[in-house]
Amino acid sequence: MTLPESLTLALLDQLPEALAVLDVREEGLPVVLANQPLAALRGRARGELVQLGLAGLLGELPGAARVTEVAAVLARAEPLTLRVAAESPRGPATLELRFEALRDAAGVATHVVCFHAQVPGAPPREAEPAIRPPLPREDRLTGLRHIEFFHELYRRDFAIAQREGRALTIFLADIDALGVYNETFGRQAGDSVVRRVGRALASGLRRASDLVARVEAGRFVGLTVGMDLAESRRHGETLAARVRELHMHHPHSPVAKVVTVSIGVGHLVPAPAATAEQLLRAAQRALESARESGRNRVAVDG
Repeated sequence: MTLPESLTLALLDQLPEALAVLDVREEGLPVVLANQPLAALRGRARGELVQLGLAGLLGELPGAARVTEVAAVLARAEPLTLRVAAESPRGPATLELRFEALRDAAGVATHVVCFHAQVPGAPPREAEPAIRPPLPREDRLTGLRHIEFFHELYRRDFAIAQREGRALTIFLADIDALGVYNETFGRQAGDSVVRRVGRALASGLRRASDLVARVEAGRFVGLTVGMDLAESRRHGETLAARVRELHMHHPHSPVAKVVTVSIGVGHLVPAPAATAEQLLRAAQRALESARESGRNRVAVDG
């Protein structure tokens, strides 16, 4: 079932993010929708933003080289992030534009969403590159989210949870004595452990809204929405048990004869003044507590 355009626009107006939707199936990638937060940010009526199209979003004249360059990237449905100088109701501003493709059931890109965010700093100079390379989406070793892409999505989800008063939980997991395992069996075997642990954690965080990424080496981060503090602790214990149940032999581990993880759980219902970094720091403190308490355990900060 396709939603009426008026209802779609009403839903988009409720989002905290300023955004426009472009149709990649038509020449010139016309803007087909612009939400009210975008109109407020840009100081223009939404109808005017639709009429100005991609060139207007970039602050360029139609047919300008930059517009052509960006349109070519978006027509291939490639993710893109760039910064533009713009006029806002408060004067000159620097905006970060993030483009993400929307795909149909067959996986074909039909539209592109352009998310807007005002960022600190002077507007970019003309001499600076117009386009930044897209963020890598997957970690090459595990196939999980790449950590930079995770943070991009996490900032979005944090803002939504903050607006709606929903709880967020961060799980920060560290493979215990991975260096010892690598010394015993070799780096290739250690990489296999990292992949299997990553899959075990991802299988425990598989709701559509959940995110899992590899931070570095044998450290992983997971995000889930809507759990209370007690549920978060129990879920952390479940994740740790999933790893132990892999029964990967670790003869020289100081804590067990199988591969284990220490998990720090950070839990927060974001207040209006809260920041995304607060929750990450809480999970880090909890992980340090789990490691200092002997590893192969779960600690909570919330």
